[in-house]
Amino acid sequence: MSGSELAADWGVDHFDPWDRRISYGNIWGIYSAMRKTAPAHYSDAHDGFWSIVSYKAVKAAARDHRTFSSAGGTSIGERRSDSSTPAKAPIEYDPPDHTRFRKALQEPFLPRKMEQFTDGIRTTVKELLDQISEMGDFDIVQDLAEPVPQEVLSKVIGFDEEAKVKNRELVLAVVNADLLSKQEAWRDFHAFLRGEIRKRQESPKDDFLSHLCADEFEGSRFSEPELVSMLAAVALAGHHTAINGISSVLRRVADPVVRNAYNADRKLLPKIIEETLRCDPPIHLEARTTTEPVEVEGIKIPANASVALIYASANHDEMEFENPESFDCSRTANQHLAFGHGIHTCFGMHLARLEMSIVLEETMNRFPRYKLNGPQIDSGMVYGHHMGWESMPASIA
Repeated sequence: MSGSELAADWGVDHFDPWDRRISYGNIWGIYSAMRKTAPAHYSDAHDGFWSIVSYKAVKAAARDHRTFSSAGGTSIGERRSDSSTPAKAPIEYDPPDHTRFRKALQEPFLPRKMEQFTDGIRTTVKELLDQISEMGDFDIVQDLAEPVPQEVLSKVIGFDEEAKVKNRELVLAVVNADLLSKQEAWRDFHAFLRGEIRKRQESPKDDFLSHLCADEFEGSRFSEPELVSMLAAVALAGHHTAINGISSVLRRVADPVVRNAYNADRKLLPKIIEETLRCDPPIHLEARTTTEPVEVEGIKIPANASVALIYASANHDEMEFENPESFDCSRTANQHLAFGHGIHTCFGMHLARLEMSIVLEETMNRFPRYKLNGPQIDSGMVYGHHMGWESMPASIA
């Protein structure tokens, strides 16, 4: 996908996150042009919506869930009121429903729970690196980044091998869907999840899904539609984001300057992870709906308007980050918005950081001179809100 197919100022009036011409090569120039023009823009795409692009304004809007509601849907071009796709829990709910869903889902992903995943992730990564050792040439995305989150999420949820494979197939169909195919992709995915839920209801196991099905939360059990929505959130959200994060950090450390800095001081690892998340955020934006008229840094947005909170643009805002287009692995006070902000901050962020860290550690321990040896093919903007990599050819030395 060529980075020159869209002019930078296209985003000022016509930004459309579903446009397949968007690529890693042109999106940062588009965001820059939008920020330099105004902190928020009206686009004529999808019957009209607003994009908020400055760091200060995006952070403020993400924190104000009463004015910028998630209940109308979190994808631009898809209003929850006229969509047959069930709402995604907890992201597409406002309190108090959001609070109940989030409490139930976040338990396995709390910081104090991360130790239970460490050994399993490390074992998975080492097994993958064993296979790569025999290959010599490999693809960072397909051979390393993609299998790790699938293995981890399947263990968290309690999927067996057959369900893990099926989940992977259906998740890929959803994340690669467009506005025309998304309904069918979601329908197939939800049918699979309902089947897994009913299996646990008939024969409970000692796994997270069984507990979600059987336990009471705030006085009642979740209904089947609620369970489907919640399970979809876990099975889907941790998939493409982790793949993109792992791929991006290995791409960044393949740069000799970053590699040398890391080898000189391994304590830089957390900063390298955070700078990767700032520069290459897997999730670029989420939609909100205004519940009342609101003013964003002098720009008036009416009630019931669709609004895109563009976290990726905020992460590159010159007013917040010095030399934002430069990858600086010594950057301090890196308060990026890669995981969102406010009540909808990604509850899987600690697991994502853990996966990225372990993959980087083990890859550098095993193949300290690995290098990229072909063009990195980005995904473009997928499902109107996230961006990552489809292929990243590499060799172990």
